Amino acid sequence: MGMRDIYIINPKAGKRDMAIQFMDRIKDWHEKNGGEYEICLTQRAGHGEEIAKEYAETGEELRLWAVGGDGTLLEVARGAAYHENVTLGVYPCGSGNDFVRTFGPKEVFLNPDRQRAGTVVTLDMIRTEHGDAINICSVGFDAKVANEQVYYKQLPGVTGESAYILSLAKCVLGKIADPMTVRLWNEKGEEETYSGEFVFALAGNGKWYGGGFCGAPRAVQNDGLLEFVLIRKPAYYRIPKLIGVYKSGKHLDDEKYKDIVIYARGTKMELESDVEVISTMDGNCVKTRRECFEVLPGAVRFVLPEGISMP
Repeated sequence: MGMRDIYIINPKAGKRDMAIQFMDRIKDWHEKNGGEYEICLTQRAGHGEEIAKEYAETGEELRLWAVGGDGTLLEVARGAAYHENVTLGVYPCGSGNDFVRTFGPKEVFLNPDRQRAGTVVTLDMIRTEHGDAINICSVGFDAKVANEQVYYKQLPGVTGESAYILSLAKCVLGKIADPMTVRLWNEKGEEETYSGEFVFALAGNGKWYGGGFCGAPRAVQNDGLLEFVLIRKPAYYRIPKLIGVYKSGKHLDDEKYKDIVIYARGTKMELESDVEVISTMDGNCVKTRRECFEVLPGAVRFVLPEGISMP
């Protein structure tokens, strides 16, 4: 086949060391089908990006496979971006695997035969003040939930999705909205400004995050645009219903929430707040008072397994 396969595996991804178990499948596949390959295990946060970058910068034609969760994928994507010689693939073995939900069932992505018969597409990424992202970035309540989730995920017997629910329950009891001024540039290049108290302001390249919340249901990962979703502070009694509607991705079409949901498609969003807010990029969280999310069109070449097409 000529092209080398590099598997970048997060040994801690998922419950029961799923990524490590997947290593045997990779070895078996190459024993039957041949092809040069290497397996690299990440040892710390950010290591996946270092490994990917090092390989990408050799100029050799490579497939870099992220074997782990959304965090592993993000690291490998950051290292692979803007290298024409590199194609990024993902074997979703994490606790959330939200990125691949936009395309279809994760089982298809876990099938090496389908991956190898797949097609290569280019996907956009998101530039932020704190490093690039590939799926969803947000400032506000959902970032607080992602931040808290890190703690719950470490508890024995807690899955990615239930960690999110526990964290959500805790955050609902705290401060629900933050004061923000949001400027965005829509698809026509016009500037729109919104200010007030927002539950959050989101920029989506993919559709799903947080272990199954469909925050940006109209997102397309290769259209050169981001989906911007802003939710104004609702009356407290509306929150439980709103969470359900939001999780299923119906918030953009539900007339009952028209007064608090702002939606646009565009290329860039800038946020400022008088208070410290939490910003999340694909689950990586930072505290800040200002943030900028901007689309990076066609930033990375990506393997779509056989049987999966762009949404």
